[in-house]
Amino acid sequence: MPEMSCAEAIVECMVREQVKKVFCVPGESYLPLLDVLYDSDIDVISNRHEGGAAFMAEGYAKATNETAVVLATRGVGASNLSIGIHTAFQDSTPMVVFLGQVQSNFKGREGFQEMELDRFLSEMTKWGVELLQSERTPELIQRAFRTAVSGRPGPVVVSLPEDVLPQVAEMTFAPPSAAPKPTLTKEQGIDVFRHINSAERPVIIAGGGIKAANAESSLKKLAEQTGIPVVSSFRRQDVFPNNHELYCGHLGLGSPSQQVETVKKADVILAIGSRLSEVTTQDYTIITSDHTLIHIDIDTNSIGKVFPPVLGIAADAKNACDALIEECREVDVKRWISWKTERREAFEKSSRLEDVREEKVSIGYKEIMSIFNELKPKDCFVTNDAGNFAAWLHNFHTFTAEKSFAGPTSGAMGYGFPAAIGAKLALPKKPVVSFSGDGGFMMTMQEIETAVRCKVAVIALVFNNATYGTIRMHQEKIYPDRVIGTRFGEVNFSKIADAMGAVGVRAESAVEFRKAFQKALQETERPVIIEMKMNPKQLSPTMILSE
Repeated sequence: MPEMSCAEAIVECMVREQVKKVFCVPGESYLPLLDVLYDSDIDVISNRHEGGAAFMAEGYAKATNETAVVLATRGVGASNLSIGIHTAFQDSTPMVVFLGQVQSNFKGREGFQEMELDRFLSEMTKWGVELLQSERTPELIQRAFRTAVSGRPGPVVVSLPEDVLPQVAEMTFAPPSAAPKPTLTKEQGIDVFRHINSAERPVIIAGGGIKAANAESSLKKLAEQTGIPVVSSFRRQDVFPNNHELYCGHLGLGSPSQQVETVKKADVILAIGSRLSEVTTQDYTIITSDHTLIHIDIDTNSIGKVFPPVLGIAADAKNACDALIEECREVDVKRWISWKTERREAFEKSSRLEDVREEKVSIGYKEIMSIFNELKPKDCFVTNDAGNFAAWLHNFHTFTAEKSFAGPTSGAMGYGFPAAIGAKLALPKKPVVSFSGDGGFMMTMQEIETAVRCKVAVIALVFNNATYGTIRMHQEKIYPDRVIGTRFGEVNFSKIADAMGAVGVRAESAVEFRKAFQKALQETERPVIIEMKMNPKQLSPTMILSE
């Protein structure tokens, strides 16, 4: 039982959990922890804003399937961090958040920046704890990492009183524990196929649990051996290759009606690793009592939370797929050929970019997406911010590689660019491209300096229509010609990027965008921000203001 300080024990736990990078805005409340990190091999990424740090860590975690680690100071840091913590919670991303806290004997006096941190963040975390006894450091920190990855992954917050961090005690460490991965019993597998074998129009809804369990190849094999069509849940398009004959679309904001119809017309739904969220289920409408719902998820609380299943099974997605593969020998894949062909054709028809009507000014979304699809390297990782521009990526890009996409199911603006930096730090040899609107990009564009300082050659595409486009769309639908609060002034993002040491380009035509994107793909040390001035009247792929 070695003697060490609480701060040293925290870093030792990080080392045992194989943490490679932490993201932070430094604060005086946790200086002892920063000082120990100085002598460690863990890379400390200092951000310009806590929200950017949390988004960056979350993108890093999505790209690596590892636990994100974020550090910030007391109440103000926690408040700024909360948007990224909430994103990790709704996206089921494992995250451990260390927050400096006021001294123990100052608690309850409204000390400087004091807040009950674990209570404040309790609605968006799996667990929260304040470290009060230094000798319990290994126990609680290792529990935090274990909780973050067990069951449905998510964020955990650890509050660190300033006076506890330097305290020395005998520390007892346990081996890092692997997350439990329950599987189906043979009887459960038989039950699943009893329902599937009675189906005429089965469909698989594949969610983020597939990615968390590294189950992409198992899902593909299961689909191929059963012949069941697959649709992906909201912003999880990379769970299944979109160019596969069994992929039939995604369930998200602005999903084409033909793709949503695949679920509506199904009679048996096998949902794997999806919490069947509001967006995935189109406001909880597409699954009804007429469907036979089989819900497999590692989180028992997610099963039956929004729809009562005929069969609910708590299991790890990969283990579940592998077990079902073993039980599917008697399935006649020819039974559903016409069904899967019909739905694949509907998907392909609804994904034709050339059929979209667009009111173009100097440069259009169709041109940008067409060029992006043509030039994007196969191993590219893509992130997106929140906004209507994202529907062009979701509906008209073909995702083919595993773990190649990160988008916030929480709908958090400001996510895309810092998440892309985090993904690039995780995947330095792969090109990483973010899609952002001008509204979201401006919320976290201070992280351009972080990318410049850390030599992160990420590519940011900024669709600048000088408006909060999604809200403008809803205004025009509900309160026509009564626009308020959604218009912006002129901002030149390319000049701001240049001033911060990045490469800034404003593309005003398809030719200019092609040249800029080709050149950006060759950049190895600096972030590239490509700004496009878009038509604010093109509210979405299906809505033009004049119509």
